Amino acid sequence: MKRNIRSVINQTFTDYEHIIVDDDNNYNISLLIEEFNDERILLFKNVRSKGAAGAYNCGIINSIGNFITFLDDDDEYMPHFLERMYSLFLKSDKDLGFAWSGISRIRDTPEGEIVGISLIWTYCFKDKEEGLIAATSIGNGFGVCIRRDCIEKVGLYDETLKVGADTDFLFRLAINFKFCTIPEILVKIHQHSLNQLTAQENNAERLRLWEIILERYKDFLQRYPGVYIAHYSSFSDLCYRSQGKKKGRRIFFSIIKKRPLRIKTYVDLISYELIGSNASSSYFGKIILRFKYLRELL
Repeated sequence: MKRNIRSVINQTFTDYEHIIVDDDNNYNISLLIEEFNDERILLFKNVRSKGAAGAYNCGIINSIGNFITFLDDDDEYMPHFLERMYSLFLKSDKDLGFAWSGISRIRDTPEGEIVGISLIWTYCFKDKEEGLIAATSIGNGFGVCIRRDCIEKVGLYDETLKVGADTDFLFRLAINFKFCTIPEILVKIHQHSLNQLTAQENNAERLRLWEIILERYKDFLQRYPGVYIAHYSSFSDLCYRSQGKKKGRRIFFSIIKKRPLRIKTYVDLISYELIGSNASSSYFGKIILRFKYLRELL
């Protein structure tokens, strides 16, 4: 948490309010905030735990700014994050509803930080479907920044979704508003040994709630085959990792119906059936995908 707060205080853009929501009744947070002695930091406490969605909603409701962005307590902004975001919205048309930035995943170890994968998107996507795949696949932690009036239109986070509430929220935003990215790494997402919502032990709950979300947006997904394939491929992956091979197999068959000539689907299906992981992460799949003619068909 200290690293998180320090990354906000160190921003080159200084006209902001930093709302911290204590959803865990952690009395140490008050003491920590006092150490920084910064009047821009505002603390709110939920009387009872409402989960991530409830914490996001508390922050939104108690904020007064025209632009809202989120930073989980594990993560940190690079110094120019707020400046870049504010500049982007000022230069853009009013119909730009939200944006996000590139990120680096950091693994925290006793020896220090180890930089893992980094992701950067182009400012504009080659077509609408490619953009929708990206916009509905990221999470709040990717530096998502939203115009306040957009939230007023699509509503707050769904607090019944203890996992995946940000995915549901981003579906609503992407369906209704234009978006773009800042093609620069401005957020560090930290992965550590402490409990996180994406931990393996939460897979069963993630699976149940993800199915609810996909059902909620099934009409939208049917209109965009690429978006359908992206989300249902991820869902089938979670099925296989959660010992739900039968359901995962059924999802693969639905993907094949969407695009029967997509070779990667068949390769992934065989890989999942044999070793329980997709082709890109298995030796079997890498051997097959190494052939140029197959890569061109993906």
